Amino acid sequence: MRTLLFTLGMLTTGCGTYGLEPTDTGGIPSSLGIDPFGEIDFGEHSTNANKSARKDILLFVDGDQPLAIIDVFLEGGDSTIFSIPPDLPIPILLQPGSDFPVSLGFSPDSTGSFRGEMTVLIDDGTSEGAYINRPIVGVGCEEGEC
Repeated sequence: MRTLLFTLGMLTTGCGTYGLEPTDTGGIPSSLGIDPFGEIDFGEHSTNANKSARKDILLFVDGDQPLAIIDVFLEGGDSTIFSIPPDLPIPILLQPGSDFPVSLGFSPDSTGSFRGEMTVLIDDGTSEGAYINRPIVGVGCEEGEC
């Protein structure tokens, strides 16, 4: 009897659950906002620079419900020219009113235009999740020509 009461108490208080909580409350679901909106443009950067160019990207909840960010990664085209910190603290349950900064880097090894894509995987309640993509561009140039 005590075991049954303890189990029922855990179920009614919400204690004893692990991982991410379902956020379906019947309200309007939240979506992921990314600042800057649209293409992430590094502009021109010297191939001889000692440091990569940096862009701070903010991921935020657009809505009233928390949103789980499962992964953030780079892909496509020249994605090896761009970088993302390998130690991002993800997965994360992002609350409305807070943001999650991601610092992207751009280190061209030759001149020319480069393209890649930043992809964010969120938990949208499906088994696959939802992928949100943002194009990334940058131009490598010789020092003195930038």
